[in-house]
Amino acid sequence: MLALAAVLLTTPEWPAESSAQVKPQRVGIVSNLESDPTFAVFERALADHGWVKGKSITLEYRITGGDAAQIAQATAEMVRLNVAVMYSTGAPALREAYSATRAIPIVALDLTTDPVAAGYADSYNRPGRNVTGVFLDAPEFAAKWLEFLKTIVPGLARVAVVWDPAPGAIHLRAVQGAARSLGVEVQVVEVRKPEEIDKAFSAFRPRPQAVIVLPSPMMYVNKKRIAELAMRQRLPTTSIFRDFAEAGGAVSYGPDLAAMAERCGVLVARILSGTQPGDLPIERPTKFEFIVNLKTMKALGLSVPNSVLLRADEVIR
Repeated sequence: MLALAAVLLTTPEWPAESSAQVKPQRVGIVSNLESDPTFAVFERALADHGWVKGKSITLEYRITGGDAAQIAQATAEMVRLNVAVMYSTGAPALREAYSATRAIPIVALDLTTDPVAAGYADSYNRPGRNVTGVFLDAPEFAAKWLEFLKTIVPGLARVAVVWDPAPGAIHLRAVQGAARSLGVEVQVVEVRKPEEIDKAFSAFRPRPQAVIVLPSPMMYVNKKRIAELAMRQRLPTTSIFRDFAEAGGAVSYGPDLAAMAERCGVLVARILSGTQPGDLPIERPTKFEFIVNLKTMKALGLSVPNSVLLRADEVIR
């Protein structure tokens, strides 16, 4: 069953004269986690631009856990509700939203899609359709993940890649290309359902020296389980999500999700104020974080060079 997140945070009073002028509008949010810390940032960005929940807008949260069937159900419900704007997080949610409607504006937070190549937009500067948002289609991330692993794993030659095909293959292709240039052998293990994650970590043949977990909503939801499996297998593992390192993964490098959610909130506010989504340039993240879990690294018997620690935005000890 889909969870409906309660809207409980206290908000500043909306001026009476503004309340009379602005008809409350409904914003639909299709997301993965009920306790997603970016919700508060998203709501604050809306409020900062004059759209306060319970006053000028109502927020309809639908939590899917990254499950395809629940994403489809949540999206269909948003269309039935005829929300003013739909905020979709993750490539599967965006794909479902765009398939369901061309009339409702869609703002997406997406880490794995090139929106122009996927057909959601005519261009980054002028999308021209009903989709805008903040997208990360940056293949150079693959080289960074391998670079960090090579600095902490002596003689790195074999890396396993855990990949959920649902969001697409942009990061997979980038990892494979970077690995070829660095002389690193890559073994790809597909994971399509949460129950396949355990099998993936026991299916590596031959045994890799490190693991890269490619981004997807399902991987994000199951980050703690993945970190536990990596520790049990004594494999240094990296991911795009800082939460992964906080959950016990070795290192993470990726965009600041809170900053991306804030920008999405601004885009939603502009659409509510009358701007067409097709006129709002698609944005890319500008803030990135490198997190090292030194406690995990020590438990794995690996040392981290001072040069790496100095580059880290945060070191978990």
